[in-house]
Amino acid sequence: MFKSYIYKIAFRYFFSMDSKTIVNRINGFAFLMIVAAACVLLIVLSAFEGLKDFGLFYTSSFDPDYKVVPKKGKYLVLSQETLDKIRGLDGVIGASEVIEEKVVFSNELNSGATLLKGVFSNYHLTPALDSLSLVGVFSPEKKNTIYIGADLASSLEVVLSKEFSLLATAPKSNTNSLFGFSPFSSMQFDIEGIYQISSDIEKKYAFTSMASMASLTGAQENTFTSVDIFSNKSLTDNDVKTFITDELGDKAEVLTKQDLNPALYKMLNTENFAVYLIFSLVALVAMFNLVGSLTIMIVEKRRDLRILKSLGGEKNDINHVFFLLGMVTSFFGGVVGVLLAWLVIVFQNSYSLVLVPGTSIPYPISFTLSNVLIVLITIIALGVITSLWSTIGLKED
Repeated sequence: MFKSYIYKIAFRYFFSMDSKTIVNRINGFAFLMIVAAACVLLIVLSAFEGLKDFGLFYTSSFDPDYKVVPKKGKYLVLSQETLDKIRGLDGVIGASEVIEEKVVFSNELNSGATLLKGVFSNYHLTPALDSLSLVGVFSPEKKNTIYIGADLASSLEVVLSKEFSLLATAPKSNTNSLFGFSPFSSMQFDIEGIYQISSDIEKKYAFTSMASMASLTGAQENTFTSVDIFSNKSLTDNDVKTFITDELGDKAEVLTKQDLNPALYKMLNTENFAVYLIFSLVALVAMFNLVGSLTIMIVEKRRDLRILKSLGGEKNDINHVFFLLGMVTSFFGGVVGVLLAWLVIVFQNSYSLVLVPGTSIPYPISFTLSNVLIVLITIIALGVITSLWSTIGLKED
């Protein structure tokens, strides 16, 4: 399609250092606008990526990487051999059995519902829970004690004393009865401690020992509602799902973090796409400068390029020269814009130039290769469209 002299002419026009002519000044301005568009697009996408990671750190910090749950019913029966195989899977750094149930806590004045998780002492998040402790500590070995969030404790007006306790009411694991007995069971719990992280999590989760939870729900030995798996990120979703299918067949299924919070991830992905579209339109507006510069250059250089015909060049060679010029301008503009955005991101992460409004927390910003590729592809694609638009006009002249 392109002959060697077409490349030489296009690159000569792009790298021309003569700034005295109005054409070169217009070309330089168009190049700067493309640089600015690429830079702003990458900064915005990186800021949103950082904000998304920051938000997910708190909203899903208590969620495991993978959660093995029963396909039917509420409980799984797992042997110790199966649990050992799960823990021995390459990439797994922890696998914790859990009995999780919706529980209503109440005292003489207040009541509130939360998810009560019964865990063993090897529960992977125990160190994290201890680090978040506002009062007391979490001890999975103790029976009839609970570790609750600060928000729930406030709504229940919890008092840390030996005289204060909460009544927990939960559905039984087996409610079949010929005599119409109540499907619920209740148990008194002492307050062992209070943790603080974010109001959403504090209202959502409370913790107790596995023995206490089994007594409350009537769950049998080796019977759990789920197994929480924590990985070192070397595992893929397909690896875990294949392994669980081989071990448990159709008795269980694997849920990822996205499966556990589908509405949250859908909202974040939608917002990310909306931000990308808005700033892509900004980049498209910046590309109109390229259309203008190419059009003016076509008018100015047409007489000079007529010599191509006398030397045996084809009619479309002129079109190819300016199309390639537009592509080169878009590509280098995108690359320079990405480099400038990278410098801004490095400075923000190193020196905290911008803080989250109303706090002393540095505004989170995350530089990812995927965003770089998105920006470059967007800028180059818009460059192709605008260059074609300009050179098609020349063809029809």
